Amino acid sequence: MSFELLRGRVARGDPKLHQRLRRRVALAGLGLLMVACGSASQATSSSAGTDLLSKLKAAGVINIGLANDPPASIINPDGSVSGEGPVVVQMIMKQLGINQVHGIVGTFGELVPGLEAGRWDMIGGVISVTKARCAVVQYTDPFQFNGIEIAWFPSAVPQAPTSIGDVGKRGLTVGFNSGSSYIALAEGLGVAQDKVLQFPDTASLLDALQSKRIQVIISDTGSLTLTPAQVQKYPLQHLDYPPDGPFIAGALAFRKTDTTLYNAFQKAFRAMKASGEFDKIAAEFQFPPIPAQYANLTPAQVCAKVT
Repeated sequence: MSFELLRGRVARGDPKLHQRLRRRVALAGLGLLMVACGSASQATSSSAGTDLLSKLKAAGVINIGLANDPPASIINPDGSVSGEGPVVVQMIMKQLGINQVHGIVGTFGELVPGLEAGRWDMIGGVISVTKARCAVVQYTDPFQFNGIEIAWFPSAVPQAPTSIGDVGKRGLTVGFNSGSSYIALAEGLGVAQDKVLQFPDTASLLDALQSKRIQVIISDTGSLTLTPAQVQKYPLQHLDYPPDGPFIAGALAFRKTDTTLYNAFQKAFRAMKASGEFDKIAAEFQFPPIPAQYANLTPAQVCAKVT
């Protein structure tokens, strides 16, 4: 039927044509519905069949995202990983049948978005627990409770800072790890945005302090633990646990959808803590044991405590 003839019959209200058109529209709609249902069924089946742990076992390798933040997380010159968090991951992954841990370096601000985007399979370097991150990722049990540290050179800042607010009040220029959750905290306590500089790792922070691009560093307590040789080069003064610092905890993290991998990891990690093996790893990297009052703190409990 030509388009012109069809248009004329529609305009005249031909009942047989209208009936045929309604039937075709109904059949087309049913076809689309069947395709949609089939696609949804296929997607659901695919999602239900996705088991990251099984895939990682088959591949024999897991990609972890981490910041280069010694001694919590370290990328060695040969590309291998070390530090408190990555060593925990290595030991547990071997128990789960995954022998290789491949580290991919990102800033702290990139770790959660990178996890969501599939750039790595988990966050294997210690990352601070925050309320905003709790809404996006599933944390392991927290194991670092280091608080905040303010560090400076007495030659550059003769009057020791007494708090984060004091740093802001005095207009000191502050260096942070890129994407650090402490930036928003410091700005909320009076550190001006134009006094905030971000650096990719601890080495860069120390170099910036030495070159006088910044006057103080605000970081995790313990993240600026230096070797005797470094102490000669970087004669730091510290204020640990400033009075206006918040409750801070650090942990590893997974996507919330990777429940099989997460549950297996958590079970092995809790066994590691109970056996005392975790305390040995912490001591190796100069971190204290988990404080007794936080020994059984769960991810849900710590998410309820942080800001």
